[in-house]
Amino acid sequence: MKGFSGLHLIDEQYHPEAEEDKKGPNVAFDYHEFSVSKDHFPVKAIQMTKKPPEWRTEADIRYLRNRLLAMESFHAYSTKLQFLLAKVIRFERFGRRRVIIKKGHHGSSFYFIFAGRVAVTDDEDGGSAFVLPSPTLLSKGAAFGEVALLKGAKRIATVVCMEETELLVVDQKDFFGYKLDRELHREFLARYNHLR
Repeated sequence: MKGFSGLHLIDEQYHPEAEEDKKGPNVAFDYHEFSVSKDHFPVKAIQMTKKPPEWRTEADIRYLRNRLLAMESFHAYSTKLQFLLAKVIRFERFGRRRVIIKKGHHGSSFYFIFAGRVAVTDDEDGGSAFVLPSPTLLSKGAAFGEVALLKGAKRIATVVCMEETELLVVDQKDFFGYKLDRELHREFLARYNHLR
């Protein structure tokens, strides 16, 4: 009962005559259950990203791809690669001051920012981002970490959250396991030939 001590309960009396005045079925519709926030990744999509890639249905992948199109950097990829990314992507939420990538560590994932902001720094703990007058910031729609993932190189910078941040993560094992590297290579080759 201690948990309910702050609640104010309204004592409503039952009036049978009021029930007779009502027309139609007694249905409550809460539009908040169906509204979509552009600021946060939808709960339904988060649940889909918790499934292993091989368990995701075509409908799940289509739904995730449509949500991912809200990010600018996602538009840079071909439609086929967008669907492949939607198959393997997973959701992460980090709080302020959380280090996502540490300088000198092996690159095993790359990230899309769905909500929030991160800072890119040269120090290992990312503390300089909070004292510098104008740190290098990345916001919603940006992507980072893909070069180290593709090359298997070490990270050249630290990335730290400036506020609560929602990220969509692609892990190295899924990236290479589902052959996204080959599709990316084909895409780059097609662009190169087109420009040549």
